[in-house]
Amino acid sequence: MDAAFHEKNTRGYHSAIAGMKMPAEPTSGRFSPDFQSVLTDIARLIEVRAVSLYTPHLAPHDPRAVWAATGMPQDALNEYAAYYGTLDIWAQAASRDAPPPRGSLIDTDELVRVHDLRSSEFYNDYLKPYEIGRSLTCIVDDGRLPGFPRVRLSIMRAETQPRFDAQDKAVLGAMQQLFRTVMRLHQNSVAAGEQSQLEVLAFDRLKEPIFLLDADASVLASNETARRIAQSDPRFQLLRGRLVFAAAGHNAELRAALAALEAGREAPIFLRPGGDAAGGSPLTLILSRPSGLAARQAQDCFALQVLDADVTGADDKELLMARLGLTDAESVVALGIARGLSHEDIARSRQTKVSTVRTILQRLYDKLGINKSTELSRIVYQTLSHDIFLR
Repeated sequence: MDAAFHEKNTRGYHSAIAGMKMPAEPTSGRFSPDFQSVLTDIARLIEVRAVSLYTPHLAPHDPRAVWAATGMPQDALNEYAAYYGTLDIWAQAASRDAPPPRGSLIDTDELVRVHDLRSSEFYNDYLKPYEIGRSLTCIVDDGRLPGFPRVRLSIMRAETQPRFDAQDKAVLGAMQQLFRTVMRLHQNSVAAGEQSQLEVLAFDRLKEPIFLLDADASVLASNETARRIAQSDPRFQLLRGRLVFAAAGHNAELRAALAALEAGREAPIFLRPGGDAAGGSPLTLILSRPSGLAARQAQDCFALQVLDADVTGADDKELLMARLGLTDAESVVALGIARGLSHEDIARSRQTKVSTVRTILQRLYDKLGINKSTELSRIVYQTLSHDIFLR
């Protein structure tokens, strides 16, 4: 590789890296690559008509998918995903024996005869309007790793432009590793976002109120039920961001418990203050240091769970009923799914029909705002863990 090409390729790497934009909130640690900028940088390195990065087996609206291009409109990608992908004679020729593995470079001039291409619907109805006649594609990822889709990067030229030569292929080959890293970061970011959304969902779906407090009883976070309590229950109130009880004695007990946890106590503290002067019923509180946080974060963070009744010692089914507001049947089905049982296994254990189990499962999905058994399983385990919102 000569020095001029090496310098040109190095500029492309630095330019592509510079094009990756970090999210607006630097504290989140989330990665949000700007694929459009990276594709534009490739177009500066190689003479092309258009460049595209796409996940052919995923719809554009799938959060794991990437459909980005420069030199051709977004509508073209949408058309390919919706219809022309199944007519792509280049892709069909490349996959004739088996899907090409990661790292493959596919030169369409070597795949399909010009006559066959020009007589195809794919060419006449899709490629020709965008002045595309040849393509060089690399398989960024082959989709064999669980959780990561097949990803292709294509650089395209018009028929009147020259064929791709060895230097073009060398540049694209060098960019594959960069894009593989970018896609890994992108997919990790998507997975983290899905996990975060699920944790928030599980936290807010808990029937019992939970407050996250610092050592001074200031509220760091709370779930939906806790927020309602703070607004409507006369036994609680928020005073300048701190959680306080109507009875002064209750606040003293809370401060003492917080001090004990701050001093290093690991076991949860159960507080059972009596009814207040307004005639409210006795409270059952569990105060603990969440184990799901790193040591530095956990120093000033404590979870206060407010229970209407003492659920210590309750089995998993009762906990799901108490914390998520599920019925007996819904709890049994949810636990069965979380433990990997089939619909038939659950039906046998309940001595009911499989159709009944499926009906209950759909009711669970509607109640929890989800649509997958994997999400249900994770909510179940997180709900039973006491640390569901911190894992």
